[in-house]
Amino acid sequence: MTPCPGPCLRMVAREHALVGVATDDSGGCAGVSGLLREVWSGLRGEPSLQLWAARRGIPLHHYRRERAEAFADWLRRLEADLLVTCKAPLLPASVFTLPRHGAINIHYSLLPAYRGGSPLLWQVVSGETRGGVTIHYIDAGIDTGPVLRQAPLPLPRGATAAQLERLLGKLAATLLADALAAVAAGERGVTPARPTNEMVFAHNIAQASLVDFIDWDDWPLEKIWRVLRFMAFWPAGYGIPPGWPRLMRWRVGGIVSRDAVLPAGGWRIDAPGCRLLLRTRRGTIELMPSLHPPTLLRGWRGLRRPLRCG
Repeated sequence: MTPCPGPCLRMVAREHALVGVATDDSGGCAGVSGLLREVWSGLRGEPSLQLWAARRGIPLHHYRRERAEAFADWLRRLEADLLVTCKAPLLPASVFTLPRHGAINIHYSLLPAYRGGSPLLWQVVSGETRGGVTIHYIDAGIDTGPVLRQAPLPLPRGATAAQLERLLGKLAATLLADALAAVAAGERGVTPARPTNEMVFAHNIAQASLVDFIDWDDWPLEKIWRVLRFMAFWPAGYGIPPGWPRLMRWRVGGIVSRDAVLPAGGWRIDAPGCRLLLRTRRGTIELMPSLHPPTLLRGWRGLRRPLRCG
């Protein structure tokens, strides 16, 4: 169960009998923009999970929390021996106990630290320089099941979510190959240490965008920059001026000044030349243009839409 065909899924498909894949993703955007996004992703060698599975004749299931029993029935029909999850929602016992060998999860932190649905985000927020991958059995808790395999990995400063997931995905694929052999050999894993009060619980954030999640009043500029870099691209609907800038996708660049610009909190976007400058009370961060056909199409259609400013 995974949102994308990453290294772990490819390894399983190559070395084991993969009887089905599932995702809780709705499948992406509809219409012309969605089609263009699918074509663009395919040209970059990043096909959607739906397309990847269809090309290989592998059954695909769209999981819904309110229809967990339908997912359990699907697993039962597949006669799956093991369920492997990554970035999946919490599953009821009727699902994770169904396969003969149960279910294991790939988690992007060194458990028990950063349990929860957004471990990478909260490691970035906390300024961690060392993360890792844990593969553990799923139980009734939140990332509390017995650990099968675990390994550390440095977290580069200013890395985007996609860059971190690529790094950790390669490590996870290696660990997963070993973990699957361990499951087949009957290993039951090691109970992880109890989390302490100092350990961050990596809950999912309620805000629709990390722009709204950032504390623009109190966070230091370095922390703001790390979270924006994690996001990778500034959201198209947030304060980008009309005209040609609306046709581009704006990549978060570096810190260009640590001089205070705004007297109070919040942010402002200025547009000198062919770049944008994100001004805050802590300093200025550069936004660099990046051609992206789906954004180009949306921007062309929405040039007259009103701005949303910070």
